[in-house]
Amino acid sequence: MNDVAQIVTSGYLRYLPSVFAKADNGFVAGYLKIFEKLLTGLNDDTLDGRRGIQELLAAGVVGNLFYSRFSFLFPAGDEQFIPPISGLPQEQRDVLLTLFNSYIGVPKRPDPLANHVAARSGDDDLEAFTVWLNEFLGWLASWVDLVLDQAWSLDKKRTVIAQIMALYRLRGTAQGMSMLLNLMLDLPWAEVECYQPGSSAPVKIGQLSVNVFNPSPPPIVVNGRADVPGTFVLHASYQPGFPLVSGYAPWLFVVQVLLPAKVDTDLVLAPAGAQKVQWLFGQLAILLDALKPATSRYQWQIQGGMCLRADDTGLSAECPRPRAPQLNINAVLGTRMPS
Repeated sequence: MNDVAQIVTSGYLRYLPSVFAKADNGFVAGYLKIFEKLLTGLNDDTLDGRRGIQELLAAGVVGNLFYSRFSFLFPAGDEQFIPPISGLPQEQRDVLLTLFNSYIGVPKRPDPLANHVAARSGDDDLEAFTVWLNEFLGWLASWVDLVLDQAWSLDKKRTVIAQIMALYRLRGTAQGMSMLLNLMLDLPWAEVECYQPGSSAPVKIGQLSVNVFNPSPPPIVVNGRADVPGTFVLHASYQPGFPLVSGYAPWLFVVQVLLPAKVDTDLVLAPAGAQKVQWLFGQLAILLDALKPATSRYQWQIQGGMCLRADDTGLSAECPRPRAPQLNINAVLGTRMPS
């Protein structure tokens, strides 16, 4: 007696009249599985595990597809603002990208050289989907008037898209500029190459941060007599040094850069760390010139530089202590350690 292959029936059989809804009707059951796979979805490996339209249109999926967090890829209890994808180990990253692609179904790109050269290493399906995902994020960013840097990773693009609306509401303020600089330049830096006391090789130990704020104005002293020193007098026009009625100068921003020596005075920037700081200053200048309001200006405040004395005579009445550090003037960012 021949073994009869087990027939996997379709759940759609129950919608047919009884005369057709027979479990042993292999043709009808198999035919209906095509529609069940495409519409409702089946948890199998056909069509490379493609999800059905109903699964894609579920509130938890399509409702989060157009928000760059992509919450449907992660457990419900994950409370990270933007859970990583590209920042994960390759095996975990591929699992998430494969799950994402099961909803989208990006077709594999044809390789015209497939029959002429050896197969390339890597997963072509995920490569095609990654290209699609980068293009999708670019399209998503265009809806909030944002142009993504294609050199950014997937996670960086997702984070910027998620935060850009909050930044738009803070546009032109010190808080908004500080938040945007930190976001664009991945600040603060926790690892900057520095020399420690007695060491001959640099280690990634230094910390660097950037803050933007409005300077504190001179206090306003109210007095019944105008001849008392320090009494506030309302002048017809503003002069430098006068107190401000508004309480702060909105047209002036202070960009405070805290170098590693600010936290630990024993640290000395290594050449690699000094190059990073120089690169950072170049990027900060470009971003600040583009972000600041049209009538505003900004001043640098560098803390943690290596102060040099004004002259070789040491302390004096004219120079009781080292001058404040100024980049490339009296602040040395990198110093070769003695051998």
